[in-house]
Amino acid sequence: MLNLSDLEGTIRGLRAVRPASPRRVDWAALERSLGIGLPADFKEFAEVYPPVEIDEFLRIWSPAPGREEEFVEGVRYGLEVLRDLEESGDTEEYTAYPEPGGLLPWGESLEGDVFYWRTVGPDPQQWPVVASGRNGAWWECAGGMLAFLVGVADGTAERSELPDGVLGPAASVVPLGP
Repeated sequence: MLNLSDLEGTIRGLRAVRPASPRRVDWAALERSLGIGLPADFKEFAEVYPPVEIDEFLRIWSPAPGREEEFVEGVRYGLEVLRDLEESGDTEEYTAYPEPGGLLPWGESLEGDVFYWRTVGPDPQQWPVVASGRNGAWWECAGGMLAFLVGVADGTAERSELPDGVLGPAASVVPLGP
């Protein structure tokens, strides 16, 4: 499993927006509200970074300390959208959390792609990332959120419908919140 320094080494602009002090997310409250634990690589990211937008393309969601319920509400909204897609038969057999192995969103692109964990098994560290492309493609990547982002940025992960020329080493990074 990769760690945050792997992502920072791959997308160098990320370090430039790293806040001086760590963020203190109330993970117990957030996970209790979601009804599930979250992967350690996501927690590592969120303890350091607010939500960010990379290359005016990809947004990684991150809970703000003291405002964890807003993050949960955003995830719930993403699950509602996914359930609507599921009802219309547009999810290639993927289901929304809390169904067993259901998808749980963690990010999106500004072009309509959505990024999820597939909550298969009891260990969040083993959950693969599932990407839903804006044109209907679905693909899965093992290794977790950081491995997916590093792989997309360095070209070692499947990009499917993601455009070429974004999320490379020189990607711009903008913080989106506190």
